[in-house]
Amino acid sequence: MTAVHPIPTDAENVAAMTPSAYVTAETLRAGDPQEHEMVHLSSGDEKFTVGSWRAEPYREFIESYPGDEYTRVLEGSVTLTADDGVAHTFGPGDAFTLTRGWRGEYRVDAPLLKQFAIYVP
Repeated sequence: MTAVHPIPTDAENVAAMTPSAYVTAETLRAGDPQEHEMVHLSSGDEKFTVGSWRAEPYREFIESYPGDEYTRVLEGSVTLTADDGVAHTFGPGDAFTLTRGWRGEYRVDAPLLKQFAIYVP
């Protein structure tokens, strides 16, 4: 097995994704995310994960983000509005981080494809 694995960023990536369900009925406020993901790398204890994720437009309110995450948006857009009302919108090529415990609205404005690295203790 080779130690180098290219990560597809196009239709090849999307076609290989499987359904996922990070958005819960309790947090969902509007829309139907129709989530899909592909895990590219995961630590042995599964606390650290690198992957790709896509979702259709939806809106949810997160009480406490479960981990520390780095995200790069490949397609679409997402708006994060923290509890204090400060909003940030990210589109293709943008990157952002979310820290464990973040509280606010996570809104996918246009079909989103992102790559992420997350650590959940």
